[in-house]
Amino acid sequence: MDEQTADVAREFKMTGYFTRPELWALDEACKPLREVFPDFGPYLVGSAIERPTYRDVDVRLILRDEQYDRLTDAEWQLLGFMVSRHLASLTGLPVDFQFQRQTEANSAYGDKPRNPLGVRGFERWIGDGRPDPLHDTPVSTDQEGS
Repeated sequence: MDEQTADVAREFKMTGYFTRPELWALDEACKPLREVFPDFGPYLVGSAIERPTYRDVDVRLILRDEQYDRLTDAEWQLLGFMVSRHLASLTGLPVDFQFQRQTEANSAYGDKPRNPLGVRGFERWIGDGRPDPLHDTPVSTDQEGS
């Protein structure tokens, strides 16, 4: 397998069976979660990145143990439900959002793929029908010296 094919395979493994617009919408919808919970942030996990027959889209937000422990069962259940509904309404995807305690998340799922959400800049969404950029940095519109 050549290097370009390997890169595509790695990217596919982490993005799963979503269209580019679906993944973009999910990533954008998760940006506020990453801002509010910057330690680990939200991750796409589970069947949606493993097989095309996923039932729901698992989004997990890992919290430090002490932060998770401050939430009551009712609080994290209600917040999880509300965030699930919010992400689903923004993306059109059947999102199952849950908080996870860091120790348990790493112990039970540390060997499973996790795709960080809410971190991609707009430049990551360039399609394959676009030529390479002409400039590495934006062209200045400064008119000094002209």
